[in-house]
This record gives sequence, C-alpha cells and structure tokens, in this order.
Amino acid sequence: QCPIDYWHQSQRPRYPSMIIMTPQRILLVSLACSILSSQPVNAFLSSPSQSRGQTSNSQHKLYAEKLFSQGVYDTIGEGRIAVIPNFLPQEDIIKLRNDATNLHQGSKFSTDALASYGSSGKFDPSKDRAVLKLQQWKDQGSGDWTIRERFGNRMKNLREDLAYNLDRPQMLLGDSVNKYGAGSTEISYTRFGPGAFLKRHVDEHHEELKGKAGWSKPTRRSMSWLIYLNDDWDANQHGGCLRCFERKTLPVSKTGARGSGDLQIGWLKATTAGGREEPVFMDAQHSGTDGANSGLCALYIEDPTSGAEGGRQYISKSFHSHPTLYIGGSELLVQNTLMNSKDLAQRFRLIEQPKSAVTDFLQSQESIEERILDVEPTGGTLVLFDSVTLPHAVLPTTTRERWATSGWMHEDQQPVETHPHFGMS
Repeated sequence: QCPIDYWHQSQRPRYPSMIIMTPQRILLVSLACSILSSQPVNAFLSSPSQSRGQTSNSQHKLYAEKLFSQGVYDTIGEGRIAVIPNFLPQEDIIKLRNDATNLHQGSKFSTDALASYGSSGKFDPSKDRAVLKLQQWKDQGSGDWTIRERFGNRMKNLREDLAYNLDRPQMLLGDSVNKYGAGSTEISYTRFGPGAFLKRHVDEHHEELKGKAGWSKPTRRSMSWLIYLNDDWDANQHGGCLRCFERKTLPVSKTGARGSGDLQIGWLKATTAGGREEPVFMDAQHSGTDGANSGLCALYIEDPTSGAEGGRQYISKSFHSHPTLYIGGSELLVQNTLMNSKDLAQRFRLIEQPKSAVTDFLQSQESIEERILDVEPTGGTLVLFDSVTLPHAVLPTTTRERWATSGWMHEDQQPVETHPHFGMS
C-alpha cells in the first residue's frame, strides 16, 4: 500500500492547482511506488520525544514493519492529505455498507443539519448528512456488531501505528483511549443524501479559539480519517469528492501541534522563492511580562538557533484572549494589531479564518497559495490528515447516496488546571 504523495520530495515537479484522484490514478501511483520501494522497512528503533508525559520506547508496541510507506507519515506531518487505496478488503466494504444501510433504514442515524443542499433553504433530512453516533455504533445488539467490532480492531491497530510513526504517543494514553473505547476516539457511519455537501472547514482549533468550552474537554482531535464504502463511484457522474486545500509550499518542520500541547493556528510565508513556510503555534499560557499564569497568549515559530528555551521565537505581542481571533476578517486584524513587525505581519496567514460572508466569498476564489486536491470516494480508500492543519470540504453529491465510515483519533489536550483562567476556582 502506497500513499498518493506527489509532494513528499523537495525536488517534486509542479502539478496543476487541481488534481482529481481517480481509481485509475491511484492504481498507477500505487504500482509505481511499489516498484520504486525495493528496500524493506526496518523495525522501529528510536523512541519518541519525552515531553508532556510521553511514553518511553519500551512502553510502545514495536512493530515488525510499518503499515505504510514512509511517505504517508511524512505527508501527514507536512499538513497534507494521505490517500491509501484498497485499505479495506471488498468483503468488509460490503458488510460495512450493508450494516450502515440497514441501520439507516432502521432510523438509527441522526441528522446533524451541518450539510447544505439545494437552493430552496428547506430542511430535508433525506438530503442532509446523517451520522450513526458513537453510542449507537457501540450497541452490540444493533445491526452487524461482528463487522463493526472487527473494523474497530483494525482501527485500533492503525491508531497504534500512527501514534508511533507520527511521534504522537498521546494518542495511546488517557481519556483519548479509555473514555471512549477501542478503535478510534470518534467513529461513525456517515451518509450524504443526493445534493448534500459540506463547506470548507477544519476539524479542530486551538482551545483558546473555542473559549472556555475548549478548555473544558479532556481530549482534542488529532488525526482525521475516512474510509469510503461506495461501489462503482464515478466522480464525474456522482460528485461527492473530498476537496482539500493544501498549502503549495512545504513547511520547514512538522505541523499541527507541539509536545507541550500548543496547536498550530497559522503559517508564515517563505521569504524567498523556493523557500519553505513556517508553522505558527499559539502559546496560551505565556508568562509575558506579567509572570507565570498571567493568562497571556503569544504566537511563535520554532527556531533552534534562537537560543531561547524550547527553541521558540515569539513573533507576536503578548495578548489576552483577543476578539480579533474569533471574528470575520481576523487575519487582517491579527496582522495589524498583534505581530511584532511589518514583515511578519505581511507573511502571516491563518490556517482558516472564522466564517463570514466575506471569507465565504474569498474562499470560493482559487488561492495562489493553495493547491486543490479532490479525492474520489472510492470504496475501500482510506484518507488521513492532521485535524488542525488541513482545510477541506465535501463537494455536492448528485443522484446517489455517499457512504463512509469516518472519525477522529484524539489526544489528551493540555490539562484544564494548567490554564490560568479556566483551571482555577
């Protein structure tokens, strides 16, 4: 199994700004990768970093081989989408789809009203996105529990593999595992009715961007995944592609989060042609000039040459939780009010701006800084991406139902009691 990873190597060629991953293209790339990947994968010898209570190498399961080529893990670490065809055998695809269909017909699904459809504005549950929620998924007396249990064990193995190879041991610890059950922290069937689509969004945000509610949760989404359950899907006829908005420029380091629990909220554009972008993280427990537990926030990039503790270079002023982070047009406001210099302000980009009529219009235009990748929802295809870094949307289906199983693998987030505003009585 090989990732669809056109952009893994720095010497990669330039591709059109929009690419549709059809089954034929997936097969061709898979064959090419299998031919080129002639060296065996070695057993894992190095241990993850030891920050934020991370486990030692001896506490990890050592695998004889990785589930995927190294390109999958590198692609995810770059904030891009990894596409793995034929992750599920055909037998399991059919059984899962039949189980999902029967449970939907038995009124076990919940309509979440998050999808959009048509132009009339009238709510039609048959055309909306419907979800079999976690509690229904775990109901052993409902539907085909045998296939869901087998699938859950498969996802448990995937989570262990990703936790190790992405250096995210928090995905194997604490509430993210024990609170919800084996497999994936969140796991569900999803059905999109004809005409349904989802607007551009990201799956997770920094706790500080969600207010007090963000700090009240024990875990946060770390890894997003989908496995499609459709048969004979043709995107040209049936629509329903997953549209991803990847940055055209590669990052200088891994994206998403740091061992301290700080999540990425933006990018700094490269300063030279051919250069790399820098992930921007937010420290929500920055001491600033007010001392520890001041409740200040600050934006930083990683700079091992800075000499600062943790290799951080702070690029913004210290600020309290700020309204400019929550409202439409916030990117411009952050640039003009919080950044340390004009140069940094001009280079700063939010991963995803808060929604407004203005941002909806701007995001409908093709960005010169992003590459669009459409993934066809072919049965058995697994897609993986970091929950924080990748904006994505679901294009409208046409005449067919679109079936998938999907979810999020969580990590325990920064402890609530460490936050000066929400952790103290």
